[in-house]
Amino acid sequence: MRFNMKRNRILLILLFTSACSFQVDVLQLQPTATVLLASPISVSSTATLAVITPTLTETPAPPPTNTAVPLPSPTLASSNSSLITPIKFAPNATSEMIPGNIAEGASQIYSLGAFQGQMMSVSVLPEKPGLQNTFQLQITGRDGAILCPKKDEDCSFWRGVLPSTQEYLIKVKAQVSGAFDLRVAIDPPGTLSQTFNYTDPQGRFTLSYSDDFAPAYYNGGEITKIPPVFSLQYIDTQQLTSTNLSEVYFLLGVSDEPQDVTACTQLLSLGAPETVLGETTINGVNFTKSEATGVGAGNVYEQVYYRTVYNGSCYEVTYFVHYGNIGNYPEGTVSEFDRTALYQQLDEILVSLILK
Repeated sequence: MRFNMKRNRILLILLFTSACSFQVDVLQLQPTATVLLASPISVSSTATLAVITPTLTETPAPPPTNTAVPLPSPTLASSNSSLITPIKFAPNATSEMIPGNIAEGASQIYSLGAFQGQMMSVSVLPEKPGLQNTFQLQITGRDGAILCPKKDEDCSFWRGVLPSTQEYLIKVKAQVSGAFDLRVAIDPPGTLSQTFNYTDPQGRFTLSYSDDFAPAYYNGGEITKIPPVFSLQYIDTQQLTSTNLSEVYFLLGVSDEPQDVTACTQLLSLGAPETVLGETTINGVNFTKSEATGVGAGNVYEQVYYRTVYNGSCYEVTYFVHYGNIGNYPEGTVSEFDRTALYQQLDEILVSLILK
């Protein structure tokens, strides 16, 4: 996604002259079950807990035990008179995937308690790819602190350090009706990230990723040879609001179509010509690496590709990094993003990839 305020700044200028890790297993398509909603800090509530059918669940490894602190009980929401649903993590869990389904123009409010200084991430994965970014978030503290949205920015995800120990309210607003999964992750006190494990439902691959990323659908321009079967979006809010970085995706496509397998490692210019960088080995499998860079209207679009044929299927991994030309921003408004650190985070996902 792009932040509207950043995009507007670029367009206006152009008219006149971008520590520990905790492991969480992600299981696919579980049977209908009652989900226990929960929080790393106990929150008493009289609100009705919902019985919901998950499409995605997460089972975290045990983190350090948090000390509970008393927090206010959830009450009726100020808008739409909606009940606030408490999020209660399972014992020793550090995240929860909460399914929901709301009508167009409606909203659902959730609450959870957390400590000052903890890292929290919130993201929404719609049931249908075409609904990506149509569910917007509003995250506030009981004390009135606003985490998102800020000013005229969109807020379809948020990740940052919590400013105080209190109860936080997460409102999901629907532009169109549909089902979604709300992922809320809170890193234990003293840690800066946690790791999620993903297993392909068809058993073709596994990988892991940090909570700087969240499952999403890529709906931008055509940049891959093979449509992704798994996509991650970079959700570090601080980086995306204070630097010239606009959006980042990790995309993985798999195809066993004969034409795709035959042409798997051949270059295909999609927006910009590709350049072969060489061969690289990832967990015993050789990949052909290439890159492409496109520019337009003060924006830079970088793609790095890793392609291979393995067990009769073509695998294509794509890094997509979109940022604005730093010279197009008013002086002092944003800083240059750390390109080396960002690509290192993408590489960490890649080196976890195991083909089956």
